[in-house]
Amino acid sequence: MFLEIDDLYFAYPGKGHPWVLAGYRLGVEAGERVGVSGPSGQGKSTLLRLIAGLERPQKGRIVIDGEVMASAKRHVEPEARQVGMVFQDYGLFPHMTVARNIAYGLWRQDKKARRARVDAMLELIRMTEFSTRYPYEISGGQQQRVALARALAPNPKLLLLDEPLSNLDAALKTEIREEMRALMQQSRVTCLFVSHDLDDLDVVCERIVRMGDDRRD
Repeated sequence: MFLEIDDLYFAYPGKGHPWVLAGYRLGVEAGERVGVSGPSGQGKSTLLRLIAGLERPQKGRIVIDGEVMASAKRHVEPEARQVGMVFQDYGLFPHMTVARNIAYGLWRQDKKARRARVDAMLELIRMTEFSTRYPYEISGGQQQRVALARALAPNPKLLLLDEPLSNLDAALKTEIREEMRALMQQSRVTCLFVSHDLDDLDVVCERIVRMGDDRRD
C-alpha cells in the first residue's frame, strides 16, 4: 500500500475538542486516483491537511511510500514529504508569471533543469504561449491548469486536490475535469481528490470513498 492512514484522530483546539476525524482508516495503491466525498464538516479537507503535514494528528499514523510521516513520536515537515497540493482558490502568486508560478517549487534544481521542467509542464497543460502572463490575465480554467502544473512540477510522490473545480462554472468544469483526468493518467502520480461533486470524482478518479465509511467513532 502506497498511502496508509491508520486509526487517525484529530480535533481542532478551542471548540471543546470534538473529533473531526476519529479512528479514520484509508489505503491507496501506488498510481491510484482516489476520490473522497461526503457532506461539509466530515473532515475531508482536514484529512488532506494532515497528509500534507499542515496539521498534526492527536493519534494514529500516516505512511507514504513506506515512510512514517506522522505518528505519536514522529512528524515530518510538509516540505520533506514530497506531497503536492492544489487548493480550491488555486493559490497562485499574483505577482509572478505563469512560468514563475510553475517554477516556484523547483528551487533545488539548477537554472537549466528548472527551465526544462517548466517548459515541459507548460507543454503538458497546453499553455506555452501564456508563460509570461500573470494570473489575472488568464481565465479561471487556465489558472486551475497552472496550479496543477505547479503541484506536479517537482514530481511529488502524492498529489492532493482540495475542491479544485468548485470555482468553475458548469460548462468549464466539464472540460477541465476531462483535462485533469488526462493529466493524471500521463503523470501516473498517486492522487487523493476531495470534492462534494460526485460527477467530478466519477470522471477523474478510479475509486471513490465516502467520509464515514472508513471511520470509527
